[in-house]
Amino acid sequence: MTEAIPFRPPDWSNVRRALVIMAHPDDPDFTCAGTAIQMARQGIEVTYMILTNGDKGNHNPEITRNQLIALRKIEQRKAAALCGVHQVLFMEEEDGFLQPSRQLRERVTREIRRIRPELVICTNPDRYFVGDGYINHPDHRNAGLVALEAIFPAADNPMFFPQMADEGYLPHKISQLYVFGHPESDTRIDITDDIQTKIQAILCHETQIADPIEGPKRWMERWGQDQPDGSRRYFEQFKAMRFG
Repeated sequence: MTEAIPFRPPDWSNVRRALVIMAHPDDPDFTCAGTAIQMARQGIEVTYMILTNGDKGNHNPEITRNQLIALRKIEQRKAAALCGVHQVLFMEEEDGFLQPSRQLRERVTREIRRIRPELVICTNPDRYFVGDGYINHPDHRNAGLVALEAIFPAADNPMFFPQMADEGYLPHKISQLYVFGHPESDTRIDITDDIQTKIQAILCHETQIADPIEGPKRWMERWGQDQPDGSRRYFEQFKAMRFG
């Protein structure tokens, strides 16, 4: 048997800015909205970076591609605002075909150097399967790869994209990285007090939610953990890395 990894509490004492890098509109809300809410409440400036335009995220033939892109931006901004997140960056890559290209690494590196976050949240690039009934979206995996390759070796190395210095964007090294969906998650945030806000943020994505009544019931069941005292608590958890 594999020994369980003990969870440790988050340490945001030196975090002033956090950057969430995800593939699609709605990904931040499913993965880390509760964490974003708590960070924003503590005065941390949280930014969402959405790598794709979300143009494949609907099966309704009556919605055009451009309409869907516009709707999903509106939905994500509304959801972010509920969580206290005031800046959402849309990188506009094509949904479903996200790749860790040189061009995208440069764009993401520029934003890391501009925002200068102490903490970045991204997805696990090695997560192919979730449970026994879901194949992880390739964009989710590649979004993690895009984030990691921009963080290292590019963002803090002046030899990468040296022209950015002339633009005023100097190298920057983050101090913490949270990876969602990692099998060795070791940091857990109790979001019980904010679970309803997280759900409301997800429900902002009306183009994505087929059943706004039964969906939240399933999410609550999936996310909840019974406690020894008989209570039920809700958590978001990550593999946390720290850099000197």
